[in-house]
Amino acid sequence: MLSTTLTIFALGFSNSVLAEDAYVMNFGTVAPDGTPWAEQLKELEQRIEKESNGRIQVNLFMGGSLGSEREMIQDVKRGERLQGGGFSTGAVGAELDVPALEMIELPYLFNNTDEADQVLDTILYSATKDALAEKGVTFYAWTENGWRCFATKGGPATSPEELQKYKMRSQESSVHLDMYKALNVQAIAKPVSEVLPSLNTGIVTGFDNTPLFSIAAGWIQPVTHYTLSRHIYQPAAVMYSKKFIDSLPADLKAVVLKDPKAESQRGRKGVRELESGLISSIGEMGIKVVTLTPEQNKAFRKTVRKPTHAAFLAQNKSVQKLYAKVKSTLKSIRKK
Repeated sequence: MLSTTLTIFALGFSNSVLAEDAYVMNFGTVAPDGTPWAEQLKELEQRIEKESNGRIQVNLFMGGSLGSEREMIQDVKRGERLQGGGFSTGAVGAELDVPALEMIELPYLFNNTDEADQVLDTILYSATKDALAEKGVTFYAWTENGWRCFATKGGPATSPEELQKYKMRSQESSVHLDMYKALNVQAIAKPVSEVLPSLNTGIVTGFDNTPLFSIAAGWIQPVTHYTLSRHIYQPAAVMYSKKFIDSLPADLKAVVLKDPKAESQRGRKGVRELESGLISSIGEMGIKVVTLTPEQNKAFRKTVRKPTHAAFLAQNKSVQKLYAKVKSTLKSIRKK
């Protein structure tokens, strides 16, 4: 909860004192400690505390220690227990009813990270900022989870038909659930905290996530195969309670919201530099890393993309124009 205390400074030889407000910002995320996400957040913490001259105290709560993404997103909106957080875009979109953020995680929307960066930075940043402001949240910067791939227990997932053998954990988002529906795969929505025990007990026999998160969360250990499907690009959003931001004086507000573009670049760089090494590490753990052929990748894309995108647009007519703008931009990028 935001707390206000009095910090007293002596002014020269005068007996007068100046009372300044001091603020506490609790920041929550499911990102595990010991990861590039954690390092970035610790750097953010240090910067804010230093540049605010200690007037803002930042407390980081990593690894879902304060609850699921859905719970913490609501906490940030209220601005009481949490004043800031870093969450997957799909989770924020689903929990706060911001379809533009769920749209980002449509399968096979982007072909590569360059496309994703351009669309996120030039089209979706301002749209996201406006949409979240209406929900009582101040959007700050993109960060990155990366490219989600299929992890399975007992065999590979080189085709939609093979994937149908598994009970897949799904993120709690209609886009993710609709993807599995298009694949005719049994999907069970689970919060992050329940995935590992569900894998260990056989409640689910697979999941999809990035190499970094799969390793950091320990999910990779119970599986036998990791298929490099790269079917969803997943960024994350760093955001603050609007109530908290509005309570800050102008100088402290500028500190907290300083240079979001540089913050995004820092987050992306930290994750992307590790990807190839992490994939190698998965193989060294005795897990079979499967690279799809162009034909196998095409089969997944053909099965998933059209029905999942169509279902999303039918359910979210308010973002049809934004979706069309994204597609037009991607078409222009691909012509270059």
